Amino acid sequence: MWQIEQLLKILKGTPFRIERESFTGISTDSRSIKEGELFIPLSGINFDGHTFIPSAYDRSKAGSLCEKGREDIAEDVKGTIILVENTLKALIELAAYKRRQTDARYIAITGSNGKTTTKEILVHLTKDIFNIHFNEKNYNNVIGVSKSILSIDKTPDYCIFEFGTNSKGEIKTLAQMTMPDISMITNINPSHLEGLFDLDSILEEKLDLFRETKHNGTIFINVDDTRLLSSYKSFPKNTINSFGIIHNADFNLAIVEDLGWRGYNINLKLSSDTIKTKTSLLGIHNLYNVLAAASIAYSMGVGINHIAKHIESFNSYSMRFQPVESKRGYIVVNDTYNANPSSVQWAVKTLINLPCNGKRVVILSDMKELGDKTTYYHRELGRFLNENSVSMIALLGEHVKETYAELNDKNAYLFENRQELIDFVSGYINEGDVVLVKGSRLFKMEEIVEALI
Repeated sequence: MWQIEQLLKILKGTPFRIERESFTGISTDSRSIKEGELFIPLSGINFDGHTFIPSAYDRSKAGSLCEKGREDIAEDVKGTIILVENTLKALIELAAYKRRQTDARYIAITGSNGKTTTKEILVHLTKDIFNIHFNEKNYNNVIGVSKSILSIDKTPDYCIFEFGTNSKGEIKTLAQMTMPDISMITNINPSHLEGLFDLDSILEEKLDLFRETKHNGTIFINVDDTRLLSSYKSFPKNTINSFGIIHNADFNLAIVEDLGWRGYNINLKLSSDTIKTKTSLLGIHNLYNVLAAASIAYSMGVGINHIAKHIESFNSYSMRFQPVESKRGYIVVNDTYNANPSSVQWAVKTLINLPCNGKRVVILSDMKELGDKTTYYHRELGRFLNENSVSMIALLGEHVKETYAELNDKNAYLFENRQELIDFVSGYINEGDVVLVKGSRLFKMEEIVEALI
């Protein structure tokens, strides 16, 4: 329950009208707001949340925040109205306040790749032992994390959050809001370059998570990532734990047996404990996610036998290198969640290393948010595909024309729309083939998967 005096103090707000003095919760969505909740109108490129204040009141019968200068809307609406300078900042301040009122320990995971899968595995490893709260799906930006914190009902033991960013300063804002006790950076790779410009900027942005981790908190560094390794000793106020597959670390993973489409038998070394287990996840990149999650779980006090058992029972997360057998007897690998240069390369390498009785086909779309490096990375993808042989490549989009231009004697095709691509590929593939589908969310590549299976 939020009281009006409490809200005014936290937000340094000005009461425009007070008709209700307590609120059952906070909502930013006028379509799903519940009775008694306070509405926070947020604005984006194509909408102004203030226009939804009337409809929010119709459902909540409570009140709303309103930015100063927009009182014209507030005058015609019933309910309590609190004026603030900026509604997004107000949302963040309320989330930060609530975080400081809870005794839960906070865990934050960021990185260019693998943060969602690592979070999901970690939740799976710990939810039977602790009361866990986590941000669902990929609600990992300032708005998503704020809303997730504000949705906490009873105090959990741990709150597990993934942090995403596409602009400078976002990780710092998220970390200051949550004050993590435990933090991890999975890796540093080219992604969201539109707002972060280059790999050095990405590194600095991600390192803000470690800088804002609580004094005497625990941080986890991937020692196989050369950029992260260089910052290994830069955080003396924290307990530093290392994890890796290639280099010796506090937490290590080794492949005992490659089981093809059934995953891997692996050996885990978690501090001084070792154990063998199995994972059904495919690809070396997913082994890093398994190791990362196991490392944090172990540091939380979860026993190694429990960790091993639950690694074995964790199944592939939706649209992340998820193999699906089609009615016609070929396999479609659904890796359509998103795409950046490193994740595309990992996916193709994994495809090549998996057993296949027929042809290996790769379907790719443009990679987005690469800024002025867009041409470079699409060209680089073409050079990579020249060195990693597959039977056929189908490309969808504008920037992949740069990829196509780099391809040598490849069986490669460019398509203007999804349906043309689907029709062509459907006539090309047969029983025993394996088809990888990967691309940026904008292209809705999952529709290609649905059509092919």
